[in-house]
Amino acid sequence: MTYRQGDVVRSVAGHDRDMVFLVVRAEGDFLWLADGKSRKVETPKKKRRKHVVSAGLWTHPVAGRMKDGEPVLDSEIRRALAAFRNRFSETKEV
Repeated sequence: MTYRQGDVVRSVAGHDRDMVFLVVRAEGDFLWLADGKSRKVETPKKKRRKHVVSAGLWTHPVAGRMKDGEPVLDSEIRRALAAFRNRFSETKEV
């Protein structure tokens, strides 16, 4: 699967299994992921593509800014991922 900067992915392998991240950079077989808390934008997690899956199509201003190449803060990433988790949990309960 092709991942782009700003996409939301879920880890399926490793100690961070089931955690949600934003793609900071995609290069070759690797993705650099950030969640704004344990993995910051300045020091993203390097992970192989085969160890993540897409968390689905989702639009958020922060993800859009990342796709446009604009800088984002860790706090903005945390808020965006929290909004994603809230939306996902609401649809799960229905």
